[in-house]
Amino acid sequence: MPLSSRLAIALLVILLGWGQQSWATVTAGFDPAVDTQMVGNLFTIDIVADIPEAEPVLGWGLDLTIDDPAVISQVGSPVIGPLWYAAYAPDGDELAALAFDQSVSGTNVLLATITFSADAVGQTDLILSVTDGDLTEGFPLDPTGFAEVSFEPGDVTVIPEPLAMVLVVMMAGLLAVRRRHRPW
Repeated sequence: MPLSSRLAIALLVILLGWGQQSWATVTAGFDPAVDTQMVGNLFTIDIVADIPEAEPVLGWGLDLTIDDPAVISQVGSPVIGPLWYAAYAPDGDELAALAFDQSVSGTNVLLATITFSADAVGQTDLILSVTDGDLTEGFPLDPTGFAEVSFEPGDVTVIPEPLAMVLVVMMAGLLAVRRRHRPW
């Protein structure tokens, strides 16, 4: 097939995908939505979705952004939920999956589980999104089109280890006592 024919077919597929009407609203977020961890902990957070029964989906693809990557970092690859088969994600984040036997709907549907490391004291947001025009992202409907998606952010706070906090308080107390008993 000549290159011009292949380009024309690719352009047609892209235009058809962009032209598909959205019918359903899928809500994607995190479970737990708010989490507190101590520095050094490994922990998991699920990416979940509420998918309307009237408009089941054939798959999904998402982007995940950690607002402050100094606070937490992703460890390893995501584990795709049991209703899905992992799919290729061209952006390399491995957050894409397909359903083969039948389309999927329901509340609190597990999309993936991600392991994180709590690296530094602080707070960070977890943000899900889809890239406009990337047909490997979003929630394709059965039989055609893409669902509207609303995203609920996650929030992770990392606190010092209790022993470290006790040591800091003790050191501050010792310094205060020493200053009070210092001869002038």
